[in-house]
Amino acid sequence: MYLCDEIVWFQRRQVLSSLFCICKKRTLNSMIEVSKVREVVEEFVSTHEGFFVVHIEVASGNKVIVEIDHDDHGVDIDTCIALNRFIESKIDREVEDYELEVSSAGITTPLRSTRQYRKYVGKELEVLLTTGVKELGVLKEVGDESIVLTVIRMVIPEGGRRKKPVEQDLTIAYKDIKKAVYNIRF
Repeated sequence: MYLCDEIVWFQRRQVLSSLFCICKKRTLNSMIEVSKVREVVEEFVSTHEGFFVVHIEVASGNKVIVEIDHDDHGVDIDTCIALNRFIESKIDREVEDYELEVSSAGITTPLRSTRQYRKYVGKELEVLLTTGVKELGVLKEVGDESIVLTVIRMVIPEGGRRKKPVEQDLTIAYKDIKKAVYNIRF
């Protein structure tokens, strides 16, 4: 791929109305490596207690997207600005041409890490499984490979005629979760 650093317009001497463009070509830098960004972000969060990386992505056009969170509370704008400046101080824009977006994991953002799930123990989640089934329940436990979600099922008790609500614990493996979000109730 090439970009025009400088465009020079010439008017052709033979036909005054014809114009053409000469571009000095320079090659574009390749995509910035996610591992390089992750290393820098991990260095920052290691010096800021309670913070952790949720997601790092390098999208087309070298758009670097960094999402962080905190164990106990949200992430304020000052921390996002500090991380943005820290990344820019470690990754030279003259060497790596990139666009940078640093944000906190919002309350409506899907959960991506075990550490995020732990923040929501005791709270209601909406979990979309890879099978397409949606489960709504209270997050009871968070493990290394799965979560336990307490859901309410309508069940006909033995000898009964009407369905009654019964709590059931579902163990759901992370690999079976397509998307999980905090369920906001008003």
